[in-house]
Amino acid sequence: MAKWEAFSQCPGCGYNLLTDEGERSCAWGDCPYLPLELDVFCPTCRFNFMTGEGNPSCEHPSLCEDAAEARANVGNLQVWAEAHPRQPPA
Repeated sequence: MAKWEAFSQCPGCGYNLLTDEGERSCAWGDCPYLPLELDVFCPTCRFNFMTGEGNPSCEHPSLCEDAAEARANVGNLQVWAEAHPRQPPA
C-alpha cells in the first residue's frame, strides 16, 4: 500500500478534500500532513483540479506545465476518497 493510501485526516477535521469545503480542526490553510500524491492544487496559482475552482493564472489550466503533478493527483484523491468515506457530522 502506498503511503498516501493510508493517509487519515486528523480527528475532528471536517474539511472535505474532494469538495474543498468544511471546517478544519486546525488553523492551517492546507493540511500539513497531506501526502503530495493527494495534493490537487496548482503550485503556482492554487487552482483546484478536483473541483475545477479557482483563478488560474494561465489561460488553459488543463495544459499548464507547472500543474502536471496536481492534475495527475486527482485520480489518487478519488481512489483515496472511495476507501475513506466521510462520516456524517454527529
